[in-house]
Amino acid sequence: MQTVKPEVSLDDHAFILRAKREWEQTFDAVSDLIMITDTDHTIIRVNRAMAERCGLTPKDMVGHKCFEMMHGAGVAPDYCPHAGMLVSKKPQQAEFNIEKLHGIFEVTMSPILNEEGRVTAGVHVCRDITEHRRHEELLTAQQKLLEEINRSLEDRIATAVDELRKSDDLLIQQGRLSAMGDLINSIAHHWRQPLNNIGLIVQSLGLAFKANDLSVAEMDAEIFAIMDILQQISDTINDFRTFFVHEKEPVSFSVNDAVSRAVNFILPSLKSKGVKVICHEHADICAFGFPNEYAQVLLNIIINAKEALLQSNETTPLITVRVSEENGRSLVTISDNGGGIAADVLPKIFDPYFTTRVNGNGIGLYMSKMIIEKNMHGRLTACNVDGCAELRVEV
Repeated sequence: MQTVKPEVSLDDHAFILRAKREWEQTFDAVSDLIMITDTDHTIIRVNRAMAERCGLTPKDMVGHKCFEMMHGAGVAPDYCPHAGMLVSKKPQQAEFNIEKLHGIFEVTMSPILNEEGRVTAGVHVCRDITEHRRHEELLTAQQKLLEEINRSLEDRIATAVDELRKSDDLLIQQGRLSAMGDLINSIAHHWRQPLNNIGLIVQSLGLAFKANDLSVAEMDAEIFAIMDILQQISDTINDFRTFFVHEKEPVSFSVNDAVSRAVNFILPSLKSKGVKVICHEHADICAFGFPNEYAQVLLNIIINAKEALLQSNETTPLITVRVSEENGRSLVTISDNGGGIAADVLPKIFDPYFTTRVNGNGIGLYMSKMIIEKNMHGRLTACNVDGCAELRVEV
């Protein structure tokens, strides 16, 4: 029986030629480098971009081994994805620095399968990623440089912070010395009356002894009185010695006790200037931190209030101290009736070396803010309330 081949019409032939031409145009129009090889690495077809990159024509490359054209080698390199594609029958990808093509390429090799599912050829698509890798290398280098700069900056910041801390510590020490001067002045007032009492007792003992009018019981009573006064003076010395001791670890302490210590230290000095102090306290108010430093803060604020009152010429100078609790934190407010803080002064009162006092050094309130906010994580603020200056200590 004779087999009759189906005839191909002119229209079909024209369609096939047009499709072939369009495919070739599309193949050559792709900017990526494309090469089709058989299973033995032999080049079947290349697009224009591939041929031009190799400095050849497509005809020059067809029939040669791909590793000859691409790598100038006699055998396929170990990292070639061709073998993996034959085994897996799936696309394989690799990255090559192809010296002959003067660049770095991302190569994807995809299999062409026949009807039986066998690999008959492979499509190599080479994408030039040279600039991309150069940008990545540049970015990596810049990142390393930035990290080095950051490390250097961190070191410089750490050094600057350390210097600032040393400066703050020096200011705090200066503030303590300033407060110590005020305390010594207060202690002088504190001791003047007891010493006068001792002097009177000693004089009366001498006169009674000369007049032969001194019984043993009277002498014992007077000696007891003198010893009691001396004990008070000794207690003052001990309080003064411990008042400026720097605590190493924070502890829970009574805010009421800290207020009492600060007020009692400065009370004689206040009385000598005619300044009255009134305390309103809620019992058992506690805080966590450094009790000596906390008491020093209260002392600094009271001293500033006293000086403000003396400069204001208030006829009935009054300092009011209130101890309470607010939002789960201890709160101490110290106010004076000296007319408040001027609007242009209020934002500056915690600045170092800023002062409105004639003989002030501008350290006390700055030191106080550092202690409360830096060392004890609290807040120290100032405001005017009903014409009175008020400082709030929250811990």
